[in-house]
Amino acid sequence: MKSHKALLFLLFILAAGFLTSCIDDIDDPFADPVDKFLGSWKATETSTLYGPGYVYDVTVTRNTANSVEILISNFYMQGVQERAKALVNGNTLTIVEQTICDGTITIEGSGKYVSEKIELTYTALDGADLDHVTATYTRR
Repeated sequence: MKSHKALLFLLFILAAGFLTSCIDDIDDPFADPVDKFLGSWKATETSTLYGPGYVYDVTVTRNTANSVEILISNFYMQGVQERAKALVNGNTLTIVEQTICDGTITIEGSGKYVSEKIELTYTALDGADLDHVTATYTRR
């Protein structure tokens, strides 16, 4: 009888361990949704104009003037001084239409944070050619 009780106790402890291990997967409802986007990332892009395989670094910072907005430096591989603005809502972001590169490239698009990555789809128009881009950002 003691062995059955010991076995049941052991199974209970194992089951409790499995149940509590999932707690970390739940998003904290009080966490700042912008925080997960911040940091240094490696961008891997595929473009209708330039093809696949473009890899470069980007840095995502918080826009101190807007608590739900991030700034993506080196967006579209245009240099670290070029920053695209994106609005964050939970795990999604929206790149509202804006110009970069002294007003020569118009960009807009959207993205999402999923599985520790940022996935983006956007367009870039340089006045003559419209480029459709998909990008994945992975943490550096």
